[in-house]
Amino acid sequence: MGPACLYSLLVVLFATSAVPAQKSKETRAINSFLGVSIGSTLEEARSKLTPLGTGGGRDTRDGGRKEAWTLKGTDYANIAFKTDGKGRVVWVSAFTRPGKEIPFSKLGDLSKSTQAPGSAVWNVETPQGGYRLVAKGANGKASVVYLLSLEFPKIQ
Repeated sequence: MGPACLYSLLVVLFATSAVPAQKSKETRAINSFLGVSIGSTLEEARSKLTPLGTGGGRDTRDGGRKEAWTLKGTDYANIAFKTDGKGRVVWVSAFTRPGKEIPFSKLGDLSKSTQAPGSAVWNVETPQGGYRLVAKGANGKASVVYLLSLEFPKIQ
């Protein structure tokens, strides 16, 4: 992943961290892209993506891995993800092909989201700690979508 992509992800992480979490346990929003979700193992993610394209990555300092995949024959051009030291996916980014942007309303119940011009954010509670779904794009259609774990490691 290039510096621009990483910078964009960091901007989204920091920009959405101030968004208050919805308290409803009935928040409805998608929880995976092409079968890759928060909590998937590295092997599960690879098995879902291998038939759809090519990818690769690098190990991270925290014992995890970052991978980026170029896809063929799907509405997504690229998917990137990061695993933690336990080999579990902690974030996923999906980039749509031009003309295949996804209406925010197809990603989740808009009444359960926090919206700003060009974005919608859902915070979804799960027994594992939850996840944040972020949709970014023009005219209420997402050209990039992120899933971010809301399970934080314990500070010792």
